[in-house]
Amino acid sequence: MTIREFRIKNQKKALFIGFTLIILMIVVLGIVSKVLLTRMANTMNQFYEHPYIVSNTTQRIKLNLVSMQGDMKDVVAANTIQDLNLAIEHIQQHEEKVLKDFDLLSDRFLGEKHAINACYRLVIQWQAIRAEIIALIRQGEHAQAMVLTKGKETVLLEQLMMNVQTVSDFANHKAKSFQQEFEVAKLEALWINYSFTIFSIIFILLLATRTIRRAMLSEKEQSEKEHLIDQNILLADLDQEGVVLNASNALCRFLGKHKSEIIGQKSYFFDNSKRSSKVNAAILSVLKTGAEWRGEVHYINGEGKSCWAQSTIAPSFDKHYQITSFTNTLISITNKKLAIIDELTSLYNRRGFDAILSREYHNAQRDSSFLNLAILDIDYFKKFNDLYGHPVGDEALRKVSSVFSSTVDDSCYAFRIGGEEFAIVFVDQSVETSKQKLLWIKEQVQSLEIPHKENLVSDFLTISIGMFSLSPTSKVEEGRLYSIADKALYQAKLKRNALVVTTKAPENMSVS
Repeated sequence: MTIREFRIKNQKKALFIGFTLIILMIVVLGIVSKVLLTRMANTMNQFYEHPYIVSNTTQRIKLNLVSMQGDMKDVVAANTIQDLNLAIEHIQQHEEKVLKDFDLLSDRFLGEKHAINACYRLVIQWQAIRAEIIALIRQGEHAQAMVLTKGKETVLLEQLMMNVQTVSDFANHKAKSFQQEFEVAKLEALWINYSFTIFSIIFILLLATRTIRRAMLSEKEQSEKEHLIDQNILLADLDQEGVVLNASNALCRFLGKHKSEIIGQKSYFFDNSKRSSKVNAAILSVLKTGAEWRGEVHYINGEGKSCWAQSTIAPSFDKHYQITSFTNTLISITNKKLAIIDELTSLYNRRGFDAILSREYHNAQRDSSFLNLAILDIDYFKKFNDLYGHPVGDEALRKVSSVFSSTVDDSCYAFRIGGEEFAIVFVDQSVETSKQKLLWIKEQVQSLEIPHKENLVSDFLTISIGMFSLSPTSKVEEGRLYSIADKALYQAKLKRNALVVTTKAPENMSVS
């Protein structure tokens, strides 16, 4: 159908609808006026209630933050491991509620989004401070933990509470403003009702005329819709080889590139991470069957920053049902992903560790494959910090983490799970393969030649590693994976700069 035919069809349809509306409105004028007023009142009520939802959400966030602060006091005051773990569990529960409410705020907040983002960043920064305090408590450094609690943590919480209160005040102000507008609108609605009978026929004629005009301007409106899509939706058209035919400006902003740098280039389905080849192969294997692919992609922009998106790729067909192109729609999930990334090392944090380990454990059980969990700890790191200072200690953590990052590929994940403690999960790899990689990591860390005078086994910084290998036939429960690997680490730390591997019970361990 041509654009002209489309317009004519819409014009005829608009005329029919317009005259039908005139007749119906004359007959049921009273009913329609009542419905109109009801809808108007409901609409105003929705505007009135919206900011109160935001206000209530901020109140919940504040309550949960206060609860988390109280739980952190319990962490510092904990006398037993059980008390400490219980306090940490409470913190995690409240934190999940806080992050969920921030997602709601992001959708509902009528002010500037940077106010929400500022609060969110402070929550993420607090994660790192809490992790440091908890690590100190686990190491028995209660005095240092108290200093950190009363210092850095208190300052951050005061700033966070002030920012949340600013958001709450803005929402309350909006609520009062909408309430006043609602009262004015009610009075206006009464006058509209009185006048509606007289002007109803004129109104419907104008409505019919407006409908016709809108039909005639449908092409322009379509263009405006396309502009909105271009500016707000991450969208790309790809040919059969994955070359970009067209891309929205919103996608260009997400990628940090100009359209001229994207169009005509291989897209690789907008995943240029280390697992790009595996992701591309998986996508193509699905698309070639004519099915739609959904999943996550990881893009690293020109500044080296990681961006994540939920990607949906749908094939387009010609009249013979042959694939002609693909439409790739993405939704940014970067903020959500950052919640599981350690800010200092850029590795996954403890939250990411728990989620990924659980997922891979169930995958290994389902596929009857190996799953190897290694816990790594820097030797005498407390003495290192005491001797060289925490800034030097942070730099050492970053350098050691870079060694772990260089090992990560499609078959393993690296994590910083607290203080100087790290973890690596090997997926579907034999015990020997994982062991060789860990030995290489141990050697590479020592070859960094980071001076450590307090290290009793070397002149340089070293690590100890404990690994548990879960075989396809093993019946070990998910909750025991960490504890068994941690016992292996304990054995390694008795020797220092060592690797201990266990495949069954904690007593069946080999030291390397």
